[in-house]
Amino acid sequence: MVKDVQPKLVNDEQQSLGALKQYGGYILSAIMLVLAGYFGWSYWQKHGGNIDTAAANDFAKIQSDQNNIETLTTQAATDTKAQAQLTTAQTNLDKDLSEFVAKHDNSVYTWQALMLQAKQQTDKNDLKAAAATLQKASQLTLKDDGLKAIAILRQAQVLLSDNQADAAQKRLQSPLPAAFEASKLEILGDIANQQGDKKAAATHYQKAWQLIEQRNQNNPNPQDRALLRIKMESLGLSVKQPDLTGGVLAKPTQAEKTAPAAAIASAPAVASSTK
Repeated sequence: MVKDVQPKLVNDEQQSLGALKQYGGYILSAIMLVLAGYFGWSYWQKHGGNIDTAAANDFAKIQSDQNNIETLTTQAATDTKAQAQLTTAQTNLDKDLSEFVAKHDNSVYTWQALMLQAKQQTDKNDLKAAAATLQKASQLTLKDDGLKAIAILRQAQVLLSDNQADAAQKRLQSPLPAAFEASKLEILGDIANQQGDKKAAATHYQKAWQLIEQRNQNNPNPQDRALLRIKMESLGLSVKQPDLTGGVLAKPTQAEKTAPAAAIASAPAVASSTK
């Protein structure tokens, strides 16, 4: 259970934020893989496999772009030629994403393309464009509340990163499935934290954590939102880490521990929104 807020030593807070920077990138990648797998299969089941085959075929080009970028990213660390190729590959991905979205205006693949396009825009710090892209993703008529919720939550995060706390809070007023309440509360905590209201932030984080604990009670694969735990610890909250034996996230390898850090402002509360 979450204890009351107690002041912590500055060193403790620095250690918590350091851990967030150390593991942030790993946690983001791992949770996004789980999320993509869950919602992809959920959508397939719900719609009986009635997927837009034309969009699926065109999306294969985007997947090829991504695979090429992953390969070149590894090579670019030691090969200057690969660095130039990587820049070209990223430009090609941007172009293919724009063409895909223009051609396919309403399919699950369009949603995936828009989410990827928003990530590309966020990586370039074009937050206003990313927010507009996520708005478009949330307005697709896919008859899947989960996909819409992910776009809304991610848009709120982008707005907050763009110092639009009021707009982010307003975006979260949209109705969301109950399964996403913990993610919504976490982002509300982020908003309050950015506005300097530590008490409200702690309250939102506590409520989010309590929902996660309730969900884990009957879940053979418990969740551990490590980023949320670290945010709570930085406010003086003491949080018990769930037993992850057989759970959603495995312990990071040494290589993953040394991966580039993710900034606190871009921490993916939404990404851990699996049911």
